[in-house]
Amino acid sequence: MLTRYAIISAICALLTSCATQTYAPEEAPEYSVIRDFASFYKLGPMQGRGPDSTLRVGDRVKLIRKELGYSFILLEDSRTGYLANEDIVPAPPRPPQPAASASTGSSESSGRRTPSSPRYRGQQVNDIPLPESAPPPELDLNIGLEDIASPTSPPPSDTPAEPPKFRY
Repeated sequence: MLTRYAIISAICALLTSCATQTYAPEEAPEYSVIRDFASFYKLGPMQGRGPDSTLRVGDRVKLIRKELGYSFILLEDSRTGYLANEDIVPAPPRPPQPAASASTGSSESSGRRTPSSPRYRGQQVNDIPLPESAPPPELDLNIGLEDIASPTSPPPSDTPAEPPKFRY
């Protein structure tokens, strides 16, 4: 009898230890969101109100603790919360980044990323002047009462109107 309880408790311990996987934030694997407007919960999906925000397709997150149903994740802006397991898949590796140079204008020292491609500095759509045309007519803003003629009604006649004809 005692061995039966020992075996059952050992199986339960194995199942619960396999249910969660925990990672340090530096070593956490990256996952990618595969569903638009994936619900992100700060305290968990049973927090008593709707999601705190939503994530878009392609957003990258770090998996801190994988659980059943929802996993504890770390967003790129350092927020932590819960996201449904069905909304994330392992992310592909990031492409190698070129070395920072003065010509690209990227500033890694400030911690803020800038695009690696140079900015377009040509003429923009709003910079193109419109063709010269005649000046617009002046507006007459003197608004007053208008003399509206009353609708004309037919003169009254002595003959009664013909009754409507119906088919039987």
